[in-house]
Amino acid sequence: MLTLALGLALGAPLAAQESAAPMSPTPVAAEHPACAWNEYPRWSKITPKQVLADMRYGLQRAQQNIDALCAVTPDKATFESVFGAYQEIGRDLDYAESMISVLGSNMDSPEIREVEEQLIPELSAFSASIVANEKLWAVVKNAAAQDWVKTLSPAKQRYVQQVVDSFRESGADLSPEQKARKAQIMERLGTLTHEFGKKVLDSTNAWQLVVTDKAQLAGMSDAWMAKAAAAALEKGLGTKDAPQWLVTLDVDSVVEVLRNCTVPATRKACWEGRQSVGAGEYDTTAIVAEVMQLRKELAEMLGFKTYADLTTAHRMVESGDKAMAFVDDLAAQVLPAFEKECRELLDFYAKETGKRVEKMDPWDIPYYSYQQKKQRYAFDPDSVRPYFEAEQVRQGMFNLASTLYGISFKEVPTVCLKPGEDLPAGKAEVWYPGVRLFEVRDNKTGAHLGSFYMDLYPRPSKRAGAWVMPLAFGEPSANGKPHRPHLAALCGNLTAPTDDTPALYSHYDVETIFHEFGHMMHNMLGDTELLAHSGSCVAWDFVELPSQLNENWTWEPEALATYAKHYKTGEPMPAELVKKLNDSRFYMPATDEMSQLALAKLDLEMHMNYDKLFKGRDLDEASNALVGAWRMPATVPSRSIMRNLTHCITGGYAAGYYSYKWAEVLAADAFSRFAKEGVLNPATGAAYREAILSKGDSKPAAQIFRDFMGRDPQPDALLKKEGLK
Repeated sequence: MLTLALGLALGAPLAAQESAAPMSPTPVAAEHPACAWNEYPRWSKITPKQVLADMRYGLQRAQQNIDALCAVTPDKATFESVFGAYQEIGRDLDYAESMISVLGSNMDSPEIREVEEQLIPELSAFSASIVANEKLWAVVKNAAAQDWVKTLSPAKQRYVQQVVDSFRESGADLSPEQKARKAQIMERLGTLTHEFGKKVLDSTNAWQLVVTDKAQLAGMSDAWMAKAAAAALEKGLGTKDAPQWLVTLDVDSVVEVLRNCTVPATRKACWEGRQSVGAGEYDTTAIVAEVMQLRKELAEMLGFKTYADLTTAHRMVESGDKAMAFVDDLAAQVLPAFEKECRELLDFYAKETGKRVEKMDPWDIPYYSYQQKKQRYAFDPDSVRPYFEAEQVRQGMFNLASTLYGISFKEVPTVCLKPGEDLPAGKAEVWYPGVRLFEVRDNKTGAHLGSFYMDLYPRPSKRAGAWVMPLAFGEPSANGKPHRPHLAALCGNLTAPTDDTPALYSHYDVETIFHEFGHMMHNMLGDTELLAHSGSCVAWDFVELPSQLNENWTWEPEALATYAKHYKTGEPMPAELVKKLNDSRFYMPATDEMSQLALAKLDLEMHMNYDKLFKGRDLDEASNALVGAWRMPATVPSRSIMRNLTHCITGGYAAGYYSYKWAEVLAADAFSRFAKEGVLNPATGAAYREAILSKGDSKPAAQIFRDFMGRDPQPDALLKKEGLK
């Protein structure tokens, strides 16, 4: 996926760099459909070739806007003429970028990759030119120093300071030689991170395990076997009478084998398959090394001690050292419980196998963990699947949001067209058959707040994981004009339906879609004075609060009662099964904590102490030396997760993976208010919508949290919730 590094250059908060653009007002739909605002994009017209032309048109328009802004004289400088105009510089360009990002993430192809590779140097050069533009910086700096800034609203004053900070932290005050070097660094980083993403996706798609002997999949459920056989048939493998079974690196494929298959050799093959991502012919280690060196050089050039200090300067945590202290302190608190859980699992392994070991084969760890969980709680995780039929989950999720936030949802009829086909009346286009589209409206006013696509099932052209992609933040209401709706996409790789059964989600699938829907509500319910502050354009260590808080409604019995119903009988999930599900919620919580903290530690150390801990060393060896003790003892060391952790190489989590834990603390604390006042309490939901979901980045994140909770976060909220303190 092409990710533009324009957020910093255009003055958006650092956390908004992956958030896509506001809607473009330019009426150029005929010639440049990827740039033109349309309530629902005409996807069949947005071909790779067209996107290339439209992105270059967007670059041209952006440069014209910059030239006009440079011509603003001091006596003509106002918020609207300088900072309002600054918001508008790259609207056409950003909107086009959001289109190709959707296609690159969901419909990867050689043609899209070719376009991305052509655009990277052009976009990097443009981004560098903004902070190198001394006339533009002079206009911004002069305007920011005027007395009238003090009369602006708090949100506008905040934006003025954010723009000034973004210029300074992007190198506006560097020497000409330093600016030239920075431009080289940014262009090279763009190329490297794009190449990293390709290698990860290609190595993920390259691995598969074809099983011809059913006995090698002993322990797998009938539903999983049917899906694996259908996947094999799609690849021309086996027949209905003589089936074969295909295992891929999709989570609901390979992870299920690692957890349930009783055959060690099959589990080992799957573990090795996961280890192949970013390795072998797709080796990413050289890319990682160069990225870290370039980020270090960039941070020091901009006056920061480390890259982590650069990325955290405007986040709640404030510095790399404080982020590291947060991770180390949490790990120290969790470590005794983690060591106890490791001993318990080794004891369970000895009981099951008759073998006493100090280390387990890594392909045995998920299997025996899962078996221990099932025995400990007399709970088979697959037993809840019949109660989580996909459509019921979706409708239940919508109903909960309606109750809490006073909104309603309406599906928009859709069609997937080929280039040149006419759009039928009353329908909107989607990029792939089966993608759905929903409108969100306010129940009190009837206002159309926004719309979002849902593309939930895996295919080879889609990147792994699940994510929300803002496509366009709607213009705030002003000058008698109504609010223009937001637009976004919720994408994932959840359990898909088969020919015989509808999609029956695991509880993990349900958590995943609720998590992403929390992000979606943050985007759909944004109502800010300025476009730059809308939706999820917030401090990066605050952005996961709405998503992680929303996961709670997949556990609460009162919420489950509204949507967890048997797909055949309609009977609600029995109370005993709900209790077993919740009893198992925090199974081995310390191990889960240490696993995530290990990723955060590795990410921070690489971005703060690369030369000391990693330079010149084997990446796998150095990674295991650093965080190996934070994981269950294994006979074979794993390859470094940094080989394929796109979050920290191509995404916005570079020196920011700690944000997941940071936000979990915030979410655990914030949910305590719902737990106290009622998990389906509309008044609490309305307060949460007003204080947090609607505010975006219009206030500092710490103040937004205080507005909802009436106090600062409690650092031990997460450990208390998990029973670790």
